[in-house]
Amino acid sequence: MDTSDLKILRMLLTDARMPLSLIARQLGISQPAAQKRIEKMKANGILIGSTVLLNGSKIGWKRAMVALNVRKAGYDATLAALAKLPMVSGVYQCTGPYGILVELLGPAGVINGVVAHIKGMKGVIESCPISIVEKVV
Repeated sequence: MDTSDLKILRMLLTDARMPLSLIARQLGISQPAAQKRIEKMKANGILIGSTVLLNGSKIGWKRAMVALNVRKAGYDATLAALAKLPMVSGVYQCTGPYGILVELLGPAGVINGVVAHIKGMKGVIESCPISIVEKVV
């Protein structure tokens, strides 16, 4: 990766739907050259897709995190089970007393039910649910 690739990444992080023509213009390169750089980053696993950002509060949804301390035995099975749950938007391995962080997004009532289910899952020793009120930065 060079500075042009980093500039492309910054542009796409700002707007994943930025037109290729605008990316090329801002870099001072041709549109096919910009497309080739993006395709190379996709092929190398640097870019793995695009996403939609949702303001869940506008439709009555909430975002929550659940930090989990789980047993070492069955750890991989717990990760796989968490990833299959409805409303789970991410499962992360972490350092510290909680080895797993689960990100949830959905209707408040459904999220509460998923959190309760996670707390009772086999292998979960301790959980710390966190409701996110508002992103400020």
